This record gives sequence, C-alpha cells and structure tokens, in this order.
Amino acid sequence: MRRALRTPQQLLRRTADTAHGLVALAGALVPVGVSSLSGPVGRPRRYRVARASLADVKAVHRQLGGTVNDVFLAAIAGAFRKLLLGRGEQPGRHVIRSLVPVSVRAPGEERVYDNRVSLLLADLSVDVADPVERLAATSAHLAALKASKEAEAGEALTSIARYEPFPLVSLGVRLLFRLPQRNIVTVTTNVPGPPWPLYALGRRVVEILPYVPIATTLRFGVAIFSYCGQVTFGITGDRDHTADIDVLARGVEDSLAELIAAAERTAAATTAEPAATVHANGSTSTSSCPLGAGASGTAVTVPLPYVGHA
Repeated sequence: MRRALRTPQQLLRRTADTAHGLVALAGALVPVGVSSLSGPVGRPRRYRVARASLADVKAVHRQLGGTVNDVFLAAIAGAFRKLLLGRGEQPGRHVIRSLVPVSVRAPGEERVYDNRVSLLLADLSVDVADPVERLAATSAHLAALKASKEAEAGEALTSIARYEPFPLVSLGVRLLFRLPQRNIVTVTTNVPGPPWPLYALGRRVVEILPYVPIATTLRFGVAIFSYCGQVTFGITGDRDHTADIDVLARGVEDSLAELIAAAERTAAATTAEPAATVHANGSTSTSSCPLGAGASGTAVTVPLPYVGHA
C-alpha cells in the first residue's frame, strides 16, 4: 500500500490495465462448445509422455515465427484436433479452452521465492488443419490475449487473497468448485528447466517427467518441461474417459514433426543450410548434454505447479 501511494501514476496505470483485463476475462468465461473432453472425472489417472528436441522447437520459432511457447501450444492444439477427429467429433473454433498459467514476476524479482503467477484463457486452434496456419493462429491469439492485459487482471484477483482472512478465501474457493464448469477444458503449463545436467544420489538425471494434476471437469492436462536440450510433455488423463490418451501423446510428436518439416522447407528456400533433421518419432537432435559411454542415470517425475512461461 505504501508503495502504491508513493507511485500514484503506476497505481492508476495498473488499475486501468486490470479493468481492461477483466473485460477480456469476462469474455473468456463464455462456455465452450460441448465435447467429450470435459465432464465428470474419477480418482484414477492415466499418464503418457511425448518428447521433442528444444533445438528443433527453436528452429520452428526462428523459421515460422511465434514464440517457443506458441510452438508448444500449436503442437498441443494439433494433437487435440487428431483426438477429436478420432472420436468422430468436429474440432470447432471454441471447443477447447486451456488455462495457461503465466509468470508475472517483474525483472529483478528472480530471487523472490513466492508465487507470482497469473493466467491466460486461450482457445486452442483445433479448427485449423494446416500446421503452419495453426501456429500463426495460435501466435496471433496469444498476442491478443497478452495485449488485453488478461494476465494482469488475473494476477490482481489472485493477489487479493494475500490481504483477506484465510477462512473467507477458503470458503470462496470451495463454493467456486461446486459451481458447474464449462469454461475451461484443459490446462497447459510450461516450465523451463535447466539447460545443464542435474545429479541425484550420485546419478545423472537423464530425464525429468512433468506432471500436472486435473480436477473438476478437466479430463486432460499437459505439463511441459525443458531440461538439458530436451522437451518433455507429461500428459495426465482421467482413466475412465481417456482410453485413447496415446493418440494425444503421438499427436503432439506428429504435430511437432509437421512444423519441423515446414521449418526445414522454409530454411531450404532461403539458405543452403537446412534445419534440423527429423527422425521417425518426431525427435531430431540428440541431447545437448549426453550421458557418455557406459554412463547411467535416472529419470525423475516432478509434479509441476500451475506456473507457466509465456
């Protein structure tokens, strides 16, 4: 409060941004189209993993535009499109809205160890068949959401909890979870990890498998984690309603492979040096920090909080 009083211009600007963002958030709360991707969930879960090379994802970003996060979301949108078509459902424009957590930590606050998290409510471009056009649509949509100050409004709302008595906040959350929910179909969280190798109990950590929980009516959730030049997609599904979860996992890798191939064609048309070579499973480059001959390591599963990177 004292800081706000010392900088009234910043307070007015943030109030205006928050009001602008609240309008955008209100529009995003319109219910999505009906699909089999949302509904009641049980307790058991399914879990699958998709993998990619971070270098290849960055090559797509450089050749085709958008951010690295845009490439991730475009690939996930392509995977959900394949899943819907496989179920005999039409992948419409407003069928899959994802909660996308984003970090609102300001520069210089990297060593402040508390949550500075907000959210975007993004409609995944499952209606776009062409992978390059899907990436362009995803990039344009996310840019519009960021310009609408939606994340700032979400952060302002969540920060209110710091100043309210915990019993009141807890009661509000419980009441909210009792309401019917048809606004969000999935959650997609991306956490950049270290580009250097980690060690646990004397063993090199060869892979970190991200996990994001699902609840209410969300039958799928996707966590993305980059580590040592590799990107891992951890896909959580409700066991009773996601028997085809492998379609989604393969769809992520296939959609990335399509984007990588398109990036290669673009690179070949502009320079003699081609982009990365695609292997059969959609993964291309080897890890930037390999184990080495005769070395052994361990894979680690890490539950990720709803912390994202835009």
